[in-house]
Amino acid sequence: MRSLGVSLLFFLLIVTVGYRIAASHYDFLGNTAPLMAIAFGGAFLLGARFWWIPVGLLVASDLFLGFWHGAGGVGGYTLFSIGFYLCVAFVASRFSTRQHPWITLWCGTLTCSVLFYVLANTYSFAMWPGYEKSLAGWLQSQTTGVPGIQPPAWMFLRNALIADSIWCAIAGALFFLDRRLSSAARSPEVAPAKR
Repeated sequence: MRSLGVSLLFFLLIVTVGYRIAASHYDFLGNTAPLMAIAFGGAFLLGARFWWIPVGLLVASDLFLGFWHGAGGVGGYTLFSIGFYLCVAFVASRFSTRQHPWITLWCGTLTCSVLFYVLANTYSFAMWPGYEKSLAGWLQSQTTGVPGIQPPAWMFLRNALIADSIWCAIAGALFFLDRRLSSAARSPEVAPAKR
């Protein structure tokens, strides 16, 4: 991406992280921040040189939210999330944006969202005493979650997939706009033919 595209993507990343912080104050907005779109999509579009920037923003917002909501220091779940973001962003930065960028952006992001959901809920299943340590307890962690806690766990996946898809649509549109503007600026104007 050239300077305009990079600037717009940085702006989108910062606005999204700001939204994540604001949304944490409202239960009905639970998990509507496009975390995997930031990690995978941001690194994919920024490339191998700047892949760490989206992860840095996510980590900063994780730490801020932890202190803001009184959780204090860095817990095991935060460390798990940071490790996952790092892996996702590093892998995404190795993909080329030359072939099928839209498909790679969207499919890669949503695949990582589902994988994160399963692994994060498995982590909760293993660490939370409210889950029976059995296959039924693991399935509960992936679907309804802990009884009495609303919304049910599956709604977090739904919200994440919707939010990630919206972010990919916006970031993809910015990427293609930047490509079109860059190629238009590079191609010389054709002089009119002399008669």
